[in-house]
Amino acid sequence: MCSRQRSEQNKKRNFLIDNVFKFFKKKDRKLLSRDTIEELIESDESDLNQSIARNEREMIGNVLELRNTQVQEVMIPRTSIISIPITAPIEEVLEKFVDNQISAILVYRGTLDNVVGMLRLKDVANWINMNKPFNASNFVKEVLFVPPTMRTLDLLFKMKESGIKVATVIDEYGGVDGIVSFIDLIEEIIGDIKDASDIKHNKKKVIRNADGTVSVDGQSTFDEIKKYGNIEIKPIDDDIDTIGGMLSSILGRVPTKGELITLSEQNLEFEVLDADPRKVKILKIKQIKQNMSENSVLKSMAM
Repeated sequence: MCSRQRSEQNKKRNFLIDNVFKFFKKKDRKLLSRDTIEELIESDESDLNQSIARNEREMIGNVLELRNTQVQEVMIPRTSIISIPITAPIEEVLEKFVDNQISAILVYRGTLDNVVGMLRLKDVANWINMNKPFNASNFVKEVLFVPPTMRTLDLLFKMKESGIKVATVIDEYGGVDGIVSFIDLIEEIIGDIKDASDIKHNKKKVIRNADGTVSVDGQSTFDEIKKYGNIEIKPIDDDIDTIGGMLSSILGRVPTKGELITLSEQNLEFEVLDADPRKVKILKIKQIKQNMSENSVLKSMAM
């Protein structure tokens, strides 16, 4: 896709999202009700006065789903939060950014349950040219504090109106349950937002390696893996389309980086090469010989 086409696609997405926001903020919903929008989504493109592509209907449908989704269902859990104490020296701060390849870090005072805000990489970069002693408190940005039961769509509106793009999820006792960013919520609507490095290193979703293994994107479908990797995987559920989704469903959680998962009944071994708290990003598939008992269907081991 050329840069011009990508630019047009982004404009189209932004236009759609802005109009969805306007719809949900209308006081009078008699003309444009939830049922009306759902009917629009399910209708044939030929029946519409203005053609709405399938992916656009899917995005509107995802927004409707956010009305029934709670923040705790999409948050990054406490155990996966990357954070630093407000007293952290610049060396520790930079190490956190580099090691985790992130653009913002949660900042706390004393313990993680006392969050003071968010530190952005670009602010730290600006500090380098200031020739002053580093003090994280000078750069901390405000975050929202929300309950885990808050509706996801309500949080999206709150972030858009306040301009604050990160929310800390707080339980009834004041403890931190997790964290949610504006990008996390937008991805719930339009799918993964890939940065330049994602695009550069993931031009192909399925790659056959010289050693006979196959490296795949976690969002690869079973048909793609069969066509380009010559490995047939039998889905465990007709409602699951991707390999990452299947592994998460089997384990009852998102696999972690370095974890080995063996499906002995299909003679397959999966090694998770990259993952975040919400999804499997990259994994390697290896065909193995049947050397386990018939009753040993699944084995998961963290490396």
